Amino acid sequence: MVVDGEIPDEVKKRYLDMVVRLNGDAPEKGIEMSIVRKDVCRPFVYPTPFELHFSVSHLEWYRENPADYIAKMKGVDRDLAAHFTVICHRGKCLYGKGIQDVFGKVDRQYYLDSILSDIEDAEKDIMENPVYIVLNLCRVLACKREGTILSKKEGGEWGLKALPGRYHGLISQALREYRTGEGKGWDEAEAQEYASYMAEQIHGVTG
Repeated sequence: MVVDGEIPDEVKKRYLDMVVRLNGDAPEKGIEMSIVRKDVCRPFVYPTPFELHFSVSHLEWYRENPADYIAKMKGVDRDLAAHFTVICHRGKCLYGKGIQDVFGKVDRQYYLDSILSDIEDAEKDIMENPVYIVLNLCRVLACKREGTILSKKEGGEWGLKALPGRYHGLISQALREYRTGEGKGWDEAEAQEYASYMAEQIHGVTG
């Protein structure tokens, strides 16, 4: 969400109360959202300041101490460079001005820095969120190799075409779970091997 200027804390509180209510009807991953000011969108500012952020990982913090949450949930987020890029390539405007009127170009160096920072702990964290990390590693490598901007689903589909066959089962499992929300157990050794292989491939691509 893009706004003109600063938001009073009481407005943030009403807004977050609404988001928390809506989150009860969301998929298991829950709602994740950020509010930014338009003057950091065009021209693009990196790392990108944000006025407010919410995700289910912070839900208990907000419920227990909303004033503390609102006071502290403001800063800069490198991830926003990736989100802005995907918005420009795949986004849908729900209300207000068109995407091209609001968001400026994100330089490739900032997009790459953003997506690389998102997978820097993939080898350690893959079992905590295997679907996200398996598919995200695919789209990061696709970007490094081919310069493409892909969704997680498209990244997985690219991986089935571009990566060795020994990883196709893992990627297919991630795509299936991403599509249906129904998961099964993951082979930790296989996932760790995949993450190590992908990290080596990603950091081996120059440019």
